[in-house]
Amino acid sequence: MQQALDSNTLDRLIALGRQQGQLTTLDLETNLPIHSMSAEDIALIVVHLEEAGVPVELEDSLMAPSPKPAAAPTRSAEIIPFPDRATADRMKKRTAPLQKAAAIQAAEPAFVQREKRTAHWAVAIGGLLVLALMVGALILFGV
Repeated sequence: MQQALDSNTLDRLIALGRQQGQLTTLDLETNLPIHSMSAEDIALIVVHLEEAGVPVELEDSLMAPSPKPAAAPTRSAEIIPFPDRATADRMKKRTAPLQKAAAIQAAEPAFVQREKRTAHWAVAIGGLLVLALMVGALILFGV
C-alpha cells in the first residue's frame, strides 16, 4: 500500500462502511487517492475492508490495470568536443608534479598516550608470564 494511506483512513472507511452497510466505488474515490494507486493496492485495501466485515461494491473498471504512461524518450550521451590547440597546450604546460594532500591527524592527549603505553607493557608482561609458565610446565612434566 502507499505510504500516504494510514490506519486512520482505513478505520474511517470501516466505520463508514458499517454505518452504510457497504462501501461503493464512489466512497473509495472520495476517501482515497485511487487514481494514483495500482490495482494491487486497491485490491489490498478491499481485502482489508472485507476482512473487517465491510462489503465493498466495486466497478470492474477500477480493478483493471491502469494504462502505463508513455515512457519518456531516452537521451543519448552528450558528446564533448575535443579541446582546441590552445587549451591542449595550456594543459601540457602544467609540469608541476601532483602532491599528496597532507594527512590531518589530531594530536592525542597525554593521558591517552600514557594509557596506550601502559597497555603495551601489560601485554608484554602477560606474554612473558605465559611463556614462563609454559617452560615450567614442560620442565615439570618432562615433555
